[in-house]
Formats: sequence, structure tokens, C-alpha cells
Amino acid sequence: MSDKLKTFLKRLLSTILLLVLLAAVCILDNEVWLGALVALLCNLAAVEWFFMLRKSDEGGNRWLVVLAGLIYPWCLFMSTPFAYPLEANYSACPLVGLILFVLIAFLCELVRMDYMGRNPKAALRSLGISLAAFIYPGWLFAFAMLFLNPATGLLILLLIAVTKLSDIWAYLCGVLVGRRFISRPFSPAVSPKKSWEGIIGSLILTTLSGVALIRFVEPECSMLFAATISALLFLISVAGDLAGSLIKRGLGVKDSGHLLPGIGGIIDLIDSPAFTIAFFTPFLHF
Repeated sequence: MSDKLKTFLKRLLSTILLLVLLAAVCILDNEVWLGALVALLCNLAAVEWFFMLRKSDEGGNRWLVVLAGLIYPWCLFMSTPFAYPLEANYSACPLVGLILFVLIAFLCELVRMDYMGRNPKAALRSLGISLAAFIYPGWLFAFAMLFLNPATGLLILLLIAVTKLSDIWAYLCGVLVGRRFISRPFSPAVSPKKSWEGIIGSLILTTLSGVALIRFVEPECSMLFAATISALLFLISVAGDLAGSLIKRGLGVKDSGHLLPGIGGIIDLIDSPAFTIAFFTPFLHF
């Protein structure tokens, strides 16, 4: 078995495990367990950020990042009234949490400048990294808790399934036909291993897979609408994946962690779903 096939099978296995775990709690119809799982994944992502920042010399307030990443998801978890209908299930906690983090992050850098002699440019860089660490992917992925409703609970599973399929199809198409027709990488500076053939092939296969899944869940959904949503999910998931690559390249680390075989860490697992979930959440509430 080739190394590429081994990597593909490991990626597939890790993704299946995530989907099976999410499906299990959905089948149990227990929003509390699903919310706790989402909070735990956000916690693990915050811990990975802590260790990435400790290895890197680019700055960032790693202690603030890990503390906020451990506390905020459970605050959102506790503030979400799972038993209420969707219209009453929206919480101001995401906005309040972000505002508080920004305020505290600014204050920490101001104190470092006034009493620890930190360079203003270094303080600004550290502030930006800290904000990125809090928002991506933990704050974004935590929006999944706003899906925890009998009417929409299955949507989180559907969104994550289509999002992760885009990654699997891109890897498979890239291995099979990558660089055979277009020699230039899709993203030479951020993710040079991604090929145009892999991206185009994944767009087609993800759209087809998404249409099949959406029509299976909602048979009355039109083909055009299902195809549009699936293609949009693909584009957003690519952006999320590239965002993760940009962060790792900027910090000088290969993987966010080593918890999941073939993928890396929790950040590598939820980077794309964090974007798609956060993007679609407002459409369920307005």
C-alpha cells in the first residue's frame, strides 16, 4: 500500500469517526451531548493553539487564548436554551464573548507596553495573532451549538459531511490527476501541494455528493438550490482549509497537533466546518 493511499485512508477514517460520533448524538436526540461535544472540540483547539504559540516566536498571548478557549465554549453551552424553539434559541453570547476577548486582549498588550517595555509593533502583531487564535476555529465552530434544535439538529451533520467530503475529494483527485494538466499549484504560497485538478474535481464531486445528501434529507428541495448550496459549501470549506494552512505556515508548524492520524490535530479537523457552520448560522435565525 502506497504512502498516499495510507494517508487517504487515515483521513477518511478520522472523518468517518467524527461524523459517526456526531450522528450518534443526533440519533440519541440529545442536544446536551452534542453541545458538550462541540465545546470539547473547541477546548482541544484552544489547547493546540497554546502549544503552537509556545513553539513559535511570532507572539500572541497564549495564556489568554487558552483560557478564553476553555471558558467561552462552555459559557455559550450554558446560555443556549436547548428546549426552546429556534426563534428563541439565539443567544447574544457569541457577540459578548468576542467583545470581551477583544477588550481584554487590548488591555493585556497595553500593560505589556507600559510596564514590560514591549515594542508597539510587537504588541500589535501579538494582538492580531491572539484575536486570530480565539476566533479561528473555536469561536466560529462554537456556532454549531445554535443548531441544537429538533428542527435543525440534523443540519450540522449535513454541513460537516459535505464540508469534509470536499477535503476528501480534493485529496483523492489531487493524487490521481494532480499536475497532469495544470502545472501551477492552486495556492503556491500557502498550500503548494493543492492542485487545480484536485480543486476542480472536488468542486464537481462535492456538488454531486451534496445534492445527493440534501435531497436525501429533504426530498422536496430543488436540484438547483441543492447544487448551489453544495457549491457554496465547497468554496467556503476551501477558504477554511487555506486559512488553517496560512496560520500553520505563519507560525512555522507542520500540524496543529497529532491527535488524529492522517489529519493532524483538532484544528486540522474542524478548520473548514468552522467556516461553513458560522456562515450558515445567521440564515437559520433571520
